[in-house]
Amino acid sequence: MEIDSTGWPASPARNRAAQPGPPKRASREGGCLCVSAAAFPCASMRVKGARRRISQPTAAGGRAAFVPPALPRTTVLAAIWMLAFAIRCLYLWQIAHAPFYDLRLGDADAYDAWARRIAAGDWIGQGVFYQAPLYPYLLALLYRTLGDGVTIVRIVQAMFGATSCALLATAAASFVGETPAVIAGVFLAVYPPAIFLDGLLEKSAFVTFFTVLLLWSVSMPPTGMTARRWLGAGAALGLLVLTRENALLLMLPLLLWIVLVPMPRRARSRAAAALAVGCLAILLPVGVRNLVAGGGFHLTTAQFGPNFYIGNHTGASGTYDSLTVGHGSAADEQADARRLAEQGAGRPLTASEVSAFWSNRAWSEIRAQPMAWIRLLARKAALTFNAAEIADTETLDVYAEWSSLLRALRPFDFGVLLGLAALGTVLTASSWRRLWLLYAIAATYAASVVLFYVFARYRFPIAPVLMILAAAGMVQAARLAAGRQVRRLAPALAAAAGAVVLAHLPLENARASRAMHYADIGAAMAKDPNRASQAMEFYQRALGEAPEMPAAQFGVGTLLARMGRPSDAIAHYESTVQAWPEYNEAHYNLGLALAAVGRQQESAEQLQESVRLRPDDVEARLALAKVMIGLQRPDLALAQYEDTLARQEDNVKALVGSGVALTQLGRSREAIERYLRALKLTPDDVEAHNNLGYTLATEGRLDEALPHFERALALNPDDANARRNLAQAREVLRWQR
Repeated sequence: MEIDSTGWPASPARNRAAQPGPPKRASREGGCLCVSAAAFPCASMRVKGARRRISQPTAAGGRAAFVPPALPRTTVLAAIWMLAFAIRCLYLWQIAHAPFYDLRLGDADAYDAWARRIAAGDWIGQGVFYQAPLYPYLLALLYRTLGDGVTIVRIVQAMFGATSCALLATAAASFVGETPAVIAGVFLAVYPPAIFLDGLLEKSAFVTFFTVLLLWSVSMPPTGMTARRWLGAGAALGLLVLTRENALLLMLPLLLWIVLVPMPRRARSRAAAALAVGCLAILLPVGVRNLVAGGGFHLTTAQFGPNFYIGNHTGASGTYDSLTVGHGSAADEQADARRLAEQGAGRPLTASEVSAFWSNRAWSEIRAQPMAWIRLLARKAALTFNAAEIADTETLDVYAEWSSLLRALRPFDFGVLLGLAALGTVLTASSWRRLWLLYAIAATYAASVVLFYVFARYRFPIAPVLMILAAAGMVQAARLAAGRQVRRLAPALAAAAGAVVLAHLPLENARASRAMHYADIGAAMAKDPNRASQAMEFYQRALGEAPEMPAAQFGVGTLLARMGRPSDAIAHYESTVQAWPEYNEAHYNLGLALAAVGRQQESAEQLQESVRLRPDDVEARLALAKVMIGLQRPDLALAQYEDTLARQEDNVKALVGSGVALTQLGRSREAIERYLRALKLTPDDVEAHNNLGYTLATEGRLDEALPHFERALALNPDDANARRNLAQAREVLRWQR
């Protein structure tokens, strides 16, 4: 078997070029065959030294010894790194002026809180991991060494992003040659989604780095891979899996690569074993930690089942659909997944059982409507290769409003990249034996995305592979164009144009994504009382993009209620309830707003609906009971209090409230017992002291009531009710004496 200039097995096209006959495009130099680019479209690697490589002594078994391909010069790689880092720093400088620059939204907030716990010493944590764990641990290390400022985090991620660009160029050189390799590195340096993701306060920068590290690890032909290199490839895959769990499927094309490439059986076994050992060396400690801390052995996380259901349930959209309407955070998803699964099973469940519950439910719905599921898979495949950057929380478009750099580069989107990759795939078709691993990696990873649901940052690991193919296509297209070989170039250009057109079909509403991002910014700002006006501004931006958006309507209503304007909030809550009738928080907030303006009966109706939707919502039950007290329905109020105490026997609000209901029902002795239980738990509860004093007074026990009135007033001198009760008690005692 011949070895080409990269050390990979030569393609049939190259072997044919070495045979006699009119079609060959080759020349002889010193007895060595030098194939031109026209004969071998992907041979952009320098052919210099080919004579020396082919004539080297053979390895055992007669196979030619592997000689590493030429790589881009160190100065070129350094230039790529500096270009990428400079672009990312310029981008960070521009977005630093955005009012949301310091905010951590969605997963970023969860990772920050997790990293702070780790940095504070909680290195093990509790329970089976629900989110990929590597990023918060890296973040905690950064917090302990350099600080927790958002700028520090973003600069470090920019450095990793720049390193990914240089590393991609190094990997690409082994696949397609030096010149295309440099172009591939530059592509990643200037690719807008890459710049955007490297600047987010979440794990995407490290996902890119570990993806490219894996590509570099397997860029050598198998015959040139040492045991250490196989171990490194496995470790790179393991690190990628700890940031993107679905990447574990990439083990399949890597093992297939080992199986199909000609090598001795023993060497093949050693390669597969080393690859597996390298991966397990990273993942096994996580599995052991999950077993010890959470009681379940999971190599990464326990969210397979919920994620599979979210992406494949009946009526799924192909993107994210929360398990409970209105909930989108990882914490909400984890809590909802457990709560709903345990309600369905009727018993407490382990993390493994929760995951299995959702997996089984998804498969049940798939079996019930298989054709609908096939159509859903087709839609998810289309979304995976669509130009739209489908966002879960933060969108490229919103950041581009504050970055002229991002706006200038925006035309270079995923659709254009896909078109260039299609160009490269056609023009390098004769080299498929050398490149098929890239095809397999991209296809397998895309399938892993389609298996669940689609976000732009989830599909991003496909991009570096596409960049290698795109770079090879551009170089070869330039050569064909210079040689006016239109017939060979035309099919590739047609494929590229077709890919670009298909990728830009409007499958998703970009305005809806921007609206959600604005609403999330508003929600984050609303947590700070000093930023209420800014929060309102972003909520209004969201409504400008999507006037009926439930999340924004709910946010505006909540903000108005906090400002003491419940009457203004009601219309926004009603709009939310109309759009999201299953959102119990909207019914709850609407009920509170109605109660605040005196519409007690309507308030009770909304709170009853909230309790129906979430029977375990203690706050909704307490609010409903309080409204029932106001409606002079102590029997209905007591039922809500009793249900709450059955769930939380030490709930002080329920103890005090039930005391009020019992007093109204004439069951004073039971009421006194409830107040005493509450005061045993919280001795300084003003309401418990005042209500206990009142009930004791109605029983004629004024001497016992007086100290409780005095204590209530001492705890809260502004409590007019306690002051009035104290005055009346003293007056009665004075007359009695």
